[in-house]
Amino acid sequence: MIVRFALLLALVLAANGCARPDPVTPQVEADPAVAQAVIAPLLTDPDLVSLDNRFAVMSDPGPLDASLPPDDFALETIAAARAEARALTGGVAQGAVAQGKDCDGCNAVFLAERARVLGPACPANLEDDLEWALRLPDDLPIYPKAHLREAVGREGGACSLRGASFTASVPAGQVLAFYRAIAAKAGYSLRQAGTAGLVGTRGSSRMAALVRPLPGGLSQFDLIAID
Repeated sequence: MIVRFALLLALVLAANGCARPDPVTPQVEADPAVAQAVIAPLLTDPDLVSLDNRFAVMSDPGPLDASLPPDDFALETIAAARAEARALTGGVAQGAVAQGKDCDGCNAVFLAERARVLGPACPANLEDDLEWALRLPDDLPIYPKAHLREAVGREGGACSLRGASFTASVPAGQVLAFYRAIAAKAGYSLRQAGTAGLVGTRGSSRMAALVRPLPGGLSQFDLIAID
């Protein structure tokens, strides 16, 4: 009897052991950013060859601005921008630039504040709208292949102003050289705005081409015109 009970108990315990559920394997939640980085195409992809530092416009430009398309840094894009810039200047030599004092407001945070460096008559309530970039004078165009970031303006009153901020994939010196030639072609008399760029006058009209460094080796340019 005792032996039979022991055998029955052993069978019950064995049956319970077989019915025990398998241990649950914990699920690890994947980080979307990590997953995206893992599946991203390698730089050996022909479509991404323009990101190679060998094709950088400036030495050691640092990380690229994520707001700009990679094609902006392709050699073909840069060459096309320079060719169009030469065509717009029409072979006119860079205008003479008089010495000028530092521009106190040229490093202000907002474009509307930098725009008022051309005169205190410009109102404080400039309208912020990209459409104002389309109203710049025909003889003061935005640099070819540039990317518009911001535009402000106002018509009428004591100050009719149009201003635009943009980035370009060519070095800052080449952009300012372009505006020296463009402004000379348009009949402006130029002077330096310290290290910030150029300002010019033509009768009652004024213009400015300013430059500010950005993180990553690029530069931001402001083109401002006042009638």
